[in-house]
Amino acid sequence: MDLHKRIPSSAVQHREENEDVILAGWAAEVKNMGKIAFIKLRDREGEVQIVIPQDCPQFSKVNDITKESVIVIHGKVKQGKQKSGAKEVMLHEFEIMSAADPNLPIDVTGKIPTGLDKRLDFRLLDLRNPKHLAIFKVRNIINWAARQFMMKEGVIEMQTPKIISAGAEGGATLFPVLYYDKKAYLSQSQQLYKQMMLIAGFEKVFEIGPSFRAEKSHTMRHFTEFTQIDFEMSFINDEDDVLKFIEHMFVHVCKTVNESCAEQLKLLGVTIDVPALPFPRVTFEHAMTMLKEAGESPPEDDINIEMEKKLGVLIQKKFKTDAFFITKYPWNQRAFYIMNDNGTSRGFDFEYRGTELVSGGQREHRYANLCKNIEAKELKVKDFEFYTEPFKYGAPTHGGFGMGVDRLTMKLLNLENIREACLFPRDPERLVP
Repeated sequence: MDLHKRIPSSAVQHREENEDVILAGWAAEVKNMGKIAFIKLRDREGEVQIVIPQDCPQFSKVNDITKESVIVIHGKVKQGKQKSGAKEVMLHEFEIMSAADPNLPIDVTGKIPTGLDKRLDFRLLDLRNPKHLAIFKVRNIINWAARQFMMKEGVIEMQTPKIISAGAEGGATLFPVLYYDKKAYLSQSQQLYKQMMLIAGFEKVFEIGPSFRAEKSHTMRHFTEFTQIDFEMSFINDEDDVLKFIEHMFVHVCKTVNESCAEQLKLLGVTIDVPALPFPRVTFEHAMTMLKEAGESPPEDDINIEMEKKLGVLIQKKFKTDAFFITKYPWNQRAFYIMNDNGTSRGFDFEYRGTELVSGGQREHRYANLCKNIEAKELKVKDFEFYTEPFKYGAPTHGGFGMGVDRLTMKLLNLENIREACLFPRDPERLVP
């Protein structure tokens, strides 16, 4: 059969009665009722029922088709007798392109519950579940929408090194790698390089790429390799210029997902409410006050994961939104490249549905102050000379952010575990598949 003539399963519903069609995909279900047989064929675009009458020349071979085998079928479109009224395909002939082992390690449909760890062990089978595929169709649109917004705003896309000599966040969470006879690490962040691009005169830059953190976290919102949307812009008045960029980009992403992924959102049972602009700005000090007034006891210099969730509830009650910023963090909580205003930083977080999606801020652009910041964090300026030297030659005011794509997908789709939003997640225990 000529696969060039293949159509997706969803196209069957738009074909004429008795029209010849060729389809290919996975045998999601095979039923032989004796006088008639049915195959539920699944591909990327959905499922369609294939009907095999007893007088079909290949009727006796239907039992050779094991569940999840890859098959090609040729048949005619018929109006179905199902309650849904969906069209079916009356089989003329089929080929088994690749037979699946009849002993499947997990139930692809999800009707038989399987723990997440085992599902991840057999991730390729797990992703055949239409709901799990839908997650990544949405994630695809999230990336596309973010890139589309950046391009419209005149932001230049970049690709920065992932093998580095020093980390943006210090050495505690760096993965060392063998790099000939030199010390090297996997990149924790695109941070230092995107700032260097602004010193080079690019003015606005972004990257959608991987970052690596050697944190032994065993939570439902962390892992060791993750994808970030990183952005940096020059000639800002202050960090609020960056906040405005984030909120407009986030609204654009939400609207685009709603417009482009209606089918996937319905399948996942998700509704995405587009938050109203502008998003509330809540200083760190005010956030701590809100928590204490609500009877909570947050740590004195931090808002941990538990407090973050509770603050999200308080903000929703007060401002009727799930999207808000926490600004003016104490400088001792921020990285060395964040501007320090006498102990208060120009750093911020963007929170959505009780979870941090973005960390960012205005950067320190003055060479002497930057060196002081590095020393204040008990780091060595010499280790960062590749980064600090360019600041001697003229750096504009600038700021930016990093937004986790995995976490963004997780929160937009109300997923319980961030590993659901990543194709092949990496954590302290998982290195395969």
